[in-house]
Amino acid sequence: MSLGRRAFLERLARAGIASATLSALPPWAHALAANATRPKAATSADLIERNDWPEHWETTLQGLGRSWNTSNDRFFVRSHFPVPHIQPEAYRLEVTGKVDHPLSLGLADLERMAQTEVVHTLECAGNGRGLMKLPSTSGTQWERGAVGNAYWRGVRLSLVLQRAGASPDARHVWFEAADQAVLPQAPPFLRSIPLEKAMTDVVLAHSMNDQPLSALHGAPLRAVVPGWYGMASTKWVTRLRVEKEPSDNHFMVKGYRYVAPGQDPATAPPVEEIKVKSVITRPLAGARVARGKVRIQGFAWAGPAGVRLVEVSTDGGRSWRPAGFMGVSATLAWRQWATEIDARNPATMTAQARATDGAGAVQPIEAPLNLGGYGNNSIHKVTFHVV
Repeated sequence: MSLGRRAFLERLARAGIASATLSALPPWAHALAANATRPKAATSADLIERNDWPEHWETTLQGLGRSWNTSNDRFFVRSHFPVPHIQPEAYRLEVTGKVDHPLSLGLADLERMAQTEVVHTLECAGNGRGLMKLPSTSGTQWERGAVGNAYWRGVRLSLVLQRAGASPDARHVWFEAADQAVLPQAPPFLRSIPLEKAMTDVVLAHSMNDQPLSALHGAPLRAVVPGWYGMASTKWVTRLRVEKEPSDNHFMVKGYRYVAPGQDPATAPPVEEIKVKSVITRPLAGARVARGKVRIQGFAWAGPAGVRLVEVSTDGGRSWRPAGFMGVSATLAWRQWATEIDARNPATMTAQARATDGAGAVQPIEAPLNLGGYGNNSIHKVTFHVV
């Protein structure tokens, strides 16, 4: 149900909150309050509803291919628990643990700090799970569209931590969030990242593509951890805990691990940095294209090493030709690429694309299997018809 500005002000009055409190909020918090809505069903033709509650929405490849920047209404949605709705005037970010100066910051306090805008690609760790050749796996059966590229505006996490003053033995930052499990016995969702990463490029974002965050995307404040899979970019952040050890939460110790069959999850490598990957957004599978020059294009992304090269094959991988990069280049944002092939005769063709990152890692034909279906960066193949 929509919450209009008048209703919002009436709620403030009933709660006895002075108008000065509202006036102290930054502009993006006003917009959030005035336009707050409950999550709706995925109505865009560019979204596939994989789960209705909590919302798991995947972007179609056609939708991804519409622009380098993924608009908010077609950006994938992934939530572990039902989406919480936090009134911006009541929001506080607590900073506790191994710090010299514990903090309690409202949205206006964060607005007064230096703001930054970055563009980064977020990918769900389970993207491609539904395509991994496993007998069975729990979790959302994503195909290739649980990924998106967006502008994020907010405060550098490093600024907040500098103000709090991390203790000498501090090593990790825990993100605690407002979402809660429906069943009391279910563990809360909690992630932590190394302090070194937290001090480098992590943003506490309040805006996405020049719009206030929606509840679905983590309003009023979320973490954006670039170069890491999306589970690290915790939504609805309410507390930062600075600790000596990483979180011992279920979703750290047992969840989000590359567990081989028969392996103890506690000994399996953790899911962290994004693996190099590419997708073809044109032509789409089954498309009919005219003879002549056929354009093949898509996006490629990677972790901190970035994307160095994209190659395309139309002969089953016997030979590869480099594609050219187009448009904007930004650190830890995906790269758009394209190439053209000569297709002079009617035929059914299969194109495949592989990306190489700056450290030399190359997309595999098939990603190694793991029981969670994480990090599937298998080469994308698209079959189309030349007519």
